Amino acid sequence: MKVAVGSSDGVNVNQHFGRSDRFLIYEVDDEGLYTRSESREIGTPASSEGHQQNRLEAVAEALADCSFVLVCQIGHGATAVLNNAGITALAVEAPIDKALNRLVAFLHSGRGVILQ
Repeated sequence: MKVAVGSSDGVNVNQHFGRSDRFLIYEVDDEGLYTRSESREIGTPASSEGHQQNRLEAVAEALADCSFVLVCQIGHGATAVLNNAGITALAVEAPIDKALNRLVAFLHSGRGVILQ
């Protein structure tokens, strides 16, 4: 599976979904090992006044091959657009490695909540 990560420094999940102009794409294998495969440019970020529906849909389309998006903040509208595209959005502020390890542990656990 692929995971899109909003990061300005390549180390931390620290980008707001709507303000990201690129996402780091990680590929996670069945054993939970992950590698960064690309940096995907997605275009001009949303304005500070809010998001345009067509931009949210374009970003969801650009990330359509990803199962998850990890960002530090995301609004309800953006979350809904991603969910409609089959992408799960998670808000987390942590180093990328820690966030990916938590996601993998959650997926392998079968639990209903990510942090327990």
